[in-house]
Amino acid sequence: MRYWDESWWQEFFTKDLAEFYASLNGLLNAREALLKELSGDLAQVLADPQRRDLALRVLFGGLDENCLEKIRQGGYSTRFIGLDYGDIEYIDCIKAGTAAHFYRYVLGITLGEHGYKNDLEEWKGLLNQLKVMSFEEIGKEKLLGISINGYNEYPSMMKYLFEMKGIVDEIYKRINQVLQVQHVQADYGLDLVKAFEDFLNKSIKLLPLYNPFTFFIQSLRSTPRPYLNIMYCENLFSDPVRNLMSKYGVELTKILDPGLYVQSKNDELAVIGHKDGSVGKLIVKLVWKIYDITSELNSYGYRVSNELKKYVEAKYNEETSAGYTLEKLISMTKADSEYKKYCYGRRIAVEKGVVKPVDEKPITYERFLELFSPLMFLGIAWIEGGELHVACLGD
Repeated sequence: MRYWDESWWQEFFTKDLAEFYASLNGLLNAREALLKELSGDLAQVLADPQRRDLALRVLFGGLDENCLEKIRQGGYSTRFIGLDYGDIEYIDCIKAGTAAHFYRYVLGITLGEHGYKNDLEEWKGLLNQLKVMSFEEIGKEKLLGISINGYNEYPSMMKYLFEMKGIVDEIYKRINQVLQVQHVQADYGLDLVKAFEDFLNKSIKLLPLYNPFTFFIQSLRSTPRPYLNIMYCENLFSDPVRNLMSKYGVELTKILDPGLYVQSKNDELAVIGHKDGSVGKLIVKLVWKIYDITSELNSYGYRVSNELKKYVEAKYNEETSAGYTLEKLISMTKADSEYKKYCYGRRIAVEKGVVKPVDEKPITYERFLELFSPLMFLGIAWIEGGELHVACLGD
């Protein structure tokens, strides 16, 4: 980790992150171009042979006649996806790998005016209309009263994509005074498949399993200072390195200490992490958005690895600074149950050298450091909003 070398920092922002940013913007622009191409009442879109072929691919691409008939007959169910979004309609024959699934569930391109609500009802109406009228006849009608729309909320991937754009916009805004980055525009035309593949590949290259810089930034998310000194040497907290990090918007602060009487000892044993709103915090947030996307795609049935699970599995089998794997550490300390308590987060408080998890037996701060330092350094455990979390293997 060349964290003391400014060229290492510049390479990340001008190459790794810039290439990702170009692919993300290229994908968003290609989607916008597609929606513009298919804009207007669907009657007029279907009357134009070129636009018609594109529209039919977007709406029904890859679906066989049995699936189309199922939609015509209203053979779908509703699924509750959360208080913010309510129920959506879905049909099991629209599978990952088909164009229809990709455009609908990944890119959020629907017929419904309100996203997925009643979207399949519009599909049903359109398919039944096409059974009794030709494209030419529909074109003469001028208006069907339905149109192809873009939906930017969950469960499509678009919510994540726009959040990621906002994060990277903010990162470049923060470093604009010290580093001028020339952003190249990726142009995919209307090839959304190519655009998404490129975006996904560039995204995965940013993850800590493959990118030393994001691994370094993630290791500073919330890690005890003694463990950082072991892994990075005292150099990490030297004035030149602090100044370099601050120059690029990475600022560290104390987020937890043992609560002892001697302040110098509290500082020496403190858990260090990124300041809220800092570039370091934003990069960690971006990494976890990428994890969210790979997890969602994997759950849909796309041939995409769940990258968070892949990372956790890889790191559980790596040796720590003490020469044993995390898996062996858990076995040695009989701490499996202690880790599992934190899989979904648990609020903790620290007082006079004792860590007090809510509704759990207190442990000494020394024991806390022993159990969680390696995991926090690897980003498998972290403290956020007063809660300790662990990304448990197999979850």
